[in-house]
Amino acid sequence: MLRNQEQRIRIGIPRALLFYKFSDLWITYFEELGAEVIISPETTKKIKAEALSLAPDEDCYSTKLYFGHAIALKDKVDYLFVPRFGGRKKNLVGCPKFIGLAEVLRSMVPELPEILMPHYNRGMDKNTRIGLLYKSFKLGKIITKNPFVRIRAIRRAFKAQKLHDKLVVIDEETLSKWEKSEVILNDFPIYAENEKQLKIALVGHSYVLNDPYSSLNIRSILQGYGVDIITSEQMPRKLIEKQMAKLEYDLYFDFEREILGTIMHFLESKTVDGIVHLLIFSCGPDSIAGEIAARFSKRDSAIPLLQLVFDELTAEAGMRTRIEAFVDMLRRSIDDQAILLTMKAHI
Repeated sequence: MLRNQEQRIRIGIPRALLFYKFSDLWITYFEELGAEVIISPETTKKIKAEALSLAPDEDCYSTKLYFGHAIALKDKVDYLFVPRFGGRKKNLVGCPKFIGLAEVLRSMVPELPEILMPHYNRGMDKNTRIGLLYKSFKLGKIITKNPFVRIRAIRRAFKAQKLHDKLVVIDEETLSKWEKSEVILNDFPIYAENEKQLKIALVGHSYVLNDPYSSLNIRSILQGYGVDIITSEQMPRKLIEKQMAKLEYDLYFDFEREILGTIMHFLESKTVDGIVHLLIFSCGPDSIAGEIAARFSKRDSAIPLLQLVFDELTAEAGMRTRIEAFVDMLRRSIDDQAILLTMKAHI
């Protein structure tokens, strides 16, 4: 596309799926190259409707929403950035749909702008860290031919991602303080006077946890019920890998390790009152992690596990009812334990 030299190339990034993991990396990279980065708006009813009208029925709900976000950028950008992401670690993979998403978008919505679709899969022999740097350097030529600007953009992008990860993922000392109610990691819970504050681990994919529309505002709902939450994306990585080492098999889905490891940790440590697991229909890796989590929960049911499945038909009223019942159950359980302790103290 020919543009006036004074105008910057506009790069569109859909606010969905891996955006919530790598947005700082991508935005910093393109802005440092000199491009104007345009992010699709937060998910809305309109975006959902557009998505459902075009996305394949077989796709999971989150992937369908991605279509809506891509369409929202259709007439606003020169290029769409939809990386084909296979995995960031040698022995782990992401969702297979991430790899084919760009091609599916191009075939289903041919009127979209040109799609930038670099492929990266650490599990492939040629996709080493050096390979990633080379692909990033080559991609930047679309915006600037200056090699020094491209190198600087890559360095600053990786630095931004490293800072993002440091701000999101807590260390074990901070986790210990949260478990002792010495710090608040998320929105301050709203609870009535003399009502005990509950601690709940909210686990799920980052693109569900951080999208109020697709998660039906579950974080705000929990906050309103006086719940202090910690999310799976905040969990210390060492504790997650420690739990994964206990499996008899290697769970090779990268982001599901984060989810399952968090559930296993709190089932074992018993430092929360309950766990809420958000699953997306019909996500294959999610289903595997969900089944494993349910089995571990049945072995030791001291910490209740609530699994909620989200799709385009899920209504907030029904979900809110289940959350309310779960919270009430947790509070009754705490009250019953307090009564038993009091009775034992007087015997």
